[in-house]
Amino acid sequence: MPDNTSPEPLQNVDPATISVWRIEGFITAIVLALGGLVPIAPTSFTIAVVVAACIALVGFVVALAWPNARYKRLRYGLDPFGLILQHGVLWRTQIALPRTRIQHSDVSQGPLQRRYGIATLKLYTAGSRYTKVELEGLQHAEAIALRDSLLGRAAPSG
Repeated sequence: MPDNTSPEPLQNVDPATISVWRIEGFITAIVLALGGLVPIAPTSFTIAVVVAACIALVGFVVALAWPNARYKRLRYGLDPFGLILQHGVLWRTQIALPRTRIQHSDVSQGPLQRRYGIATLKLYTAGSRYTKVELEGLQHAEAIALRDSLLGRAAPSG
């Protein structure tokens, strides 16, 4: 008979999340670079282009490197009491979310997440510092199963 008191080991989210974060980073870098053209454009077109290119280059480097670091630090697991979530590259956070505090939940997907088959599990809790906890990067079916598992065990038995 399995021991229900030992927590499952923490695991990373789906690796496809890295691709989604990179694409989002590239889009952000392009928007920032184009935005960098606007304030300087009347001064000198050459300076504006150089500044925009530098912004784009830095943005692309960050978009390539940051998702890997973020992925390595985003871990989650279930224990008998609820969900454990660790995240943060520079400032690391560990959240223990008891099943009994979960009031409702959502599973959502943006267009890129749908393309890569991943989703974000959003858990809303009774008044605390973390009234909404998000776990992004789960496979869609896994997000639904995790949501059902968390809510199913929180329901009173009959």
